[in-house]
Amino acid sequence: MARALDVTVVVPPPLRSLFEGRREITLGVPSTSGVGDVVEVLLSLYPRLGQHLAGDRRPTGGFYVHLALTAHALEELAAGGTGLSSGGRLLLFVLSRPAPGRQAGASG
Repeated sequence: MARALDVTVVVPPPLRSLFEGRREITLGVPSTSGVGDVVEVLLSLYPRLGQHLAGDRRPTGGFYVHLALTAHALEELAAGGTGLSSGGRLLLFVLSRPAPGRQAGASG
């Protein structure tokens, strides 16, 4: 049986209501898991997160979630690895999305 990886997801203040107020979430995932697998686990545990992922739907304003990786994780992904290691951290952060009909950075 493959060993599990403990991966910590850091949750910024604007997203904590989606994660039951938690600042961090530690997930045990199979050692063969990649970043996408962690996102799938997060979506299954915290389904409201899905409302804030960028996708093919028309933007409605508000905010959307981004996932950031450490430099080490990015290098591993670039080399064909999973981007995860035990004790690794994934960082969630949010960006504003303009309401329909408004340009980003436009005032008025």
